[in-house]
Amino acid sequence: MDVLGKQFREIFKSNDIKIGMTELAKVTGVSPSQLRYWERKGYICSQQDQQNKNHHFSILTAYQVRTIKFYLDEGYTLQVAVQKEQKRRALGKAFHRFIEERIKGIEQDDNGDGLVKLGRLDDDPAKEVYARVEKDGRTTLHLRELSDD
Repeated sequence: MDVLGKQFREIFKSNDIKIGMTELAKVTGVSPSQLRYWERKGYICSQQDQQNKNHHFSILTAYQVRTIKFYLDEGYTLQVAVQKEQKRRALGKAFHRFIEERIKGIEQDDNGDGLVKLGRLDDDPAKEVYARVEKDGRTTLHLRELSDD
């Protein structure tokens, strides 16, 4: 497994990167008063400093806020927008789980194309699935026999 990639995933998963309410409002386009309201309703969560004055939000919460705003901008009510965000987040978690479980390595071939190893087939461990990402962006899936060495 790619050690550097694993370290970056750990940073992101640690959820230790925090931003303040003003920064969150700037990057998401949602006003601080709306953010406070969403927090009171339990739609988003923050951590507060020891004096309970400054709210700090995770990067994941920034994605959550931006997604809710997207659905609001599409014309949905706040309650429906939150439900849609929760469903989308569940799908995102499934996708992240797939990435963590299935990406076994990334290489570059002699042509400069990326090769993403997706691992052995469960029902035929002598075969491996990989994706080829060509320089033009086209992606194809392939199956190859693995050697016994």
